[in-house]
Amino acid sequence: MIPVSFIRVPNMPVSALIKLENLRMLAEVGSIHTATIVGQRGGYAVVARVGLQERTLATKYGRVRLFSSADAAAKVLREAGLGQATLDFTHYEPGRLRAARPDTTARFQRAAEALEHDAWFRDQVQQSLDTVRDGRAVWHDHDALFDRLEAHAAQRVTERGAGRTLKVAKPSSPKAR
Repeated sequence: MIPVSFIRVPNMPVSALIKLENLRMLAEVGSIHTATIVGQRGGYAVVARVGLQERTLATKYGRVRLFSSADAAAKVLREAGLGQATLDFTHYEPGRLRAARPDTTARFQRAAEALEHDAWFRDQVQQSLDTVRDGRAVWHDHDALFDRLEAHAAQRVTERGAGRTLKVAKPSSPKAR
């Protein structure tokens, strides 16, 4: 079997790699003698014995394909048509294949908060619509309401002893528009 240190080499010779499509074709014709899921630092690689050669499963870009779990590697082998594989985690070291992405976590938290706010807002709108539909809504005339606000503002100014009257321009009524 290929030593684990050989699997980790990023510039592995092309002849030692096999792409998934080729692995499928070889499995279909029965040319794969054995398949081994090899544990290494942070993940697993797949090594297939084809004739007298051992080939490591590669990505479509020609690099060693690493899996985050043995289950993921086994699933790919099963989908490729291989029913059996051995598991060698002699050199397996727990860790991450890829660096953690705290920005992804923050993005998901913001999305969850936005969904929560959206649900709250939709509930508020629905309650308001229900109030109108049930006839419990209280409607105020625009001009009458503005006259009351103007009177209240004028009263506050005179209470403070400013001696001036406050003249507020009245916006046009929505009915007049």
